[in-house]
Amino acid sequence: MAADDMTNWRTSIAEVISSETEEEVLIRGRKLSDLVGSVSFAEMMFLLLTGREATKSQARVLDALLVASIEHGIAPPSMIARCYASYGTSIQAAMAGGIMAFGDTMGGAGEQLAKLLSEAIHGLYGEPLDDDLKPLAKEIVAREVRVPGYGIPLHGADPRSPKMQEIAREEGCFGPHSRLAELIEQEIMMKTGKTVPLNLDGVGASVILDLGFPWQLARMFLITPRSVSFAAHYYEEQQQGSRWRHLPAEDIAYE
Repeated sequence: MAADDMTNWRTSIAEVISSETEEEVLIRGRKLSDLVGSVSFAEMMFLLLTGREATKSQARVLDALLVASIEHGIAPPSMIARCYASYGTSIQAAMAGGIMAFGDTMGGAGEQLAKLLSEAIHGLYGEPLDDDLKPLAKEIVAREVRVPGYGIPLHGADPRSPKMQEIAREEGCFGPHSRLAELIEQEIMMKTGKTVPLNLDGVGASVILDLGFPWQLARMFLITPRSVSFAAHYYEEQQQGSRWRHLPAEDIAYE
């Protein structure tokens, strides 16, 4: 296919088959009818995104990340979903509105750190040792004004992060990206004298890289589970009978 021919489409993701002899959907070469009931949602995500079947260890780590990321209270994105419910907007619009609230400032730290870690590790050959990673951690902390993925306003330390790291270690998925992220945390403490622990965005970034996903997919691992949360908040707001969520005029400062 010519590089500039935009009229032809091709994919290795899925094929829909409908013939006299077969009705099937192939996902990365696997029959969907065989996958249904035999793989988990996390395993299906892994296959769809990578073209490979996840090991049991990889599936457990990915599933844990999806669970850890699914809910974090009435944060701005879920607030938007609830507002949409109070305006009589459709559930898909509310979920999309919550998703679209994620950006570089809110929910973007994972992607930023994943890109940073990926580029840092990319130049190393073989399986790097901590002695190889320590200079990288020092260099990153020295050049970055603020390393994304560390610290969290709502907690002294993110309670979800240690559990994710524990599971990744148990399953043999705590690779060079996770080790570098941990060394950066130590380097920040040495530089500032303050404990600024990895938040879930940071742990998620390092974990998905060690699972073999590209950094460009990092935000998806937050957006996918959180979309379920938006649906829950939308439905709860509807059940509460809310109408027209808004700011009182007297609370708005006019300049």
